[in-house]
Amino acid sequence: MEIREIISKEESSRVFPLIADIRNHLTLASYLEVLKAAREEGYKLLGLYEGEDCLGLMGYRILSDFVHGRHLYIDDLVIAPKERSKGLGPVLLERAHEIGASTGCSQIRLCTGVDNTRGKSFYEKNDWSLRAVVYKKKL
Repeated sequence: MEIREIISKEESSRVFPLIADIRNHLTLASYLEVLKAAREEGYKLLGLYEGEDCLGLMGYRILSDFVHGRHLYIDDLVIAPKERSKGLGPVLLERAHEIGASTGCSQIRLCTGVDNTRGKSFYEKNDWSLRAVVYKKKL
């Protein structure tokens, strides 16, 4: 297995079904549009590959703020449904740790939905701590 950055429009399009698994409101066109804008803000998308098959994705960016300092923020983390519970998620989290450490980050953080019980259980099993509640308001 190897982890590599997904850069081209073609490769980005090929992995869209994985992103759509957790972002089902997106169409291919809207995904590519948001991806382009996010990349301009430092977003990187990594794929976990076995041969040519993408088994999982992690999208992240390096951020700085007054609460967390310089940190790696994971926007997206998804494993192909047929590949779940095979230890692949921790492989991507470990890569996040390596990237964060090598870029001077003090921590890694992410958000997940309050109703994502499977995801919350996964993060807690991998030594992540629930540290915040996020509020949103539509404009």
